[in-house]
Amino acid sequence: MIYCFSGTGNSQWVADKLKGCLPSLEEDGEGIFGMVFPVYGWGIPKVVNEYIEAHREEIKSAQYVWVVMTCGDDIGYADKVLSKAIGRKPDLVVSVRMPNTYVCLPGFDVDKYEVATAKVQETLKRIPDIAESIKNRETKTDVVRGKMAWMKTYVLRPPFNRFLVTDKYFHTNKRCIRCKRCVRGCPMGNITTDDTGKIVWKHEHCTGCLRCYHRCPNLAVQFGKFTKNKGQKIHDFD
Repeated sequence: MIYCFSGTGNSQWVADKLKGCLPSLEEDGEGIFGMVFPVYGWGIPKVVNEYIEAHREEIKSAQYVWVVMTCGDDIGYADKVLSKAIGRKPDLVVSVRMPNTYVCLPGFDVDKYEVATAKVQETLKRIPDIAESIKNRETKTDVVRGKMAWMKTYVLRPPFNRFLVTDKYFHTNKRCIRCKRCVRGCPMGNITTDDTGKIVWKHEHCTGCLRCYHRCPNLAVQFGKFTKNKGQKIHDFD
């Protein structure tokens, strides 16, 4: 089976392309377990970790485990974090670059259109080879760790998760038309409206995916002052 988590759509696009190369991927043999998800803060998203905790024995005992991680540029030691969470090293681990979506810290913004396009085309060219590796049950690690990988994952990531993977800074500004696109689109069901119709975050299950921010048609969803004057992911994959 395949587990896929996608916040803004990058990982879902990759999963769909892989399925296009291997139509039987979902049912391709008992004991085969695949995962496609984004890298958050040079580690794995909270929602992915929660899924692993609930299905650890199933994943751990699979005959063949493959993982494709999407990232803006590099993953640090996210694969090591994943292996520790599962309790075994996946047989195949691959990272692919997709358009940047993290905009909640100084210096972080979406890619320019040309850069985003180049990343998508680069990944599109790699999809058939990744699918072939899965089909052949290859064992390898093909990831881009980036500079200062250990520091990013093991020094910067813990405070990042503690203080910035939260919904308490989310709010809407005067451009909000209360279309509820953010409410309907939240993969965690973590956004609702109050008695006045105002958009509110529940402070319960946010995984930090930023789908609410990127899919707001008026850029009315903001994360404190961190997202002021930042861009949105508007790249048309196909």
